[in-house]
Amino acid sequence: MAELTPDQKDTVSRWVAEGLGLSDIQKRLKDELNLNLTFMDVRFLVSDLELQLKAPSQEEQKEDLSADASLDATDDEQGDVKVEKDSVIRPGYAASGSVKFSDGKTAQWFIDPMGQLGLEPPEPGYQPPEADVEEFQVQLRNVLQGPGY
Repeated sequence: MAELTPDQKDTVSRWVAEGLGLSDIQKRLKDELNLNLTFMDVRFLVSDLELQLKAPSQEEQKEDLSADASLDATDDEQGDVKVEKDSVIRPGYAASGSVKFSDGKTAQWFIDPMGQLGLEPPEPGYQPPEADVEEFQVQLRNVLQGPGY
């Protein structure tokens, strides 16, 4: 991971104070500071700077709940994010598996020998829904803390 200057660290701190999530911070680092960091690198950066991400307000949570309640039966088939580990780790990786995002698309994830997380999309240019990225990270951490890792 690239070392940030004090000004860049201040900028990241300001973004966290504004309530931006990890995905938004990652995008701004790339767009505004020309720093291409992985999602995990951004998470570690925020942790290293001892910053606390803001939890969604109660109003935002209510909006999310009402949006979930309005889903029709076809959306129920797509479901939430589901992370699975491979029973046999793919050659050349420290860990590997698959993730099914809420839009129904399945991607392959891996952790290389240097500890970098990678994601092989189901199709070129695919980006998972933004809300799924944090859920993927939480579930991946739980999978990796389980037996066998």
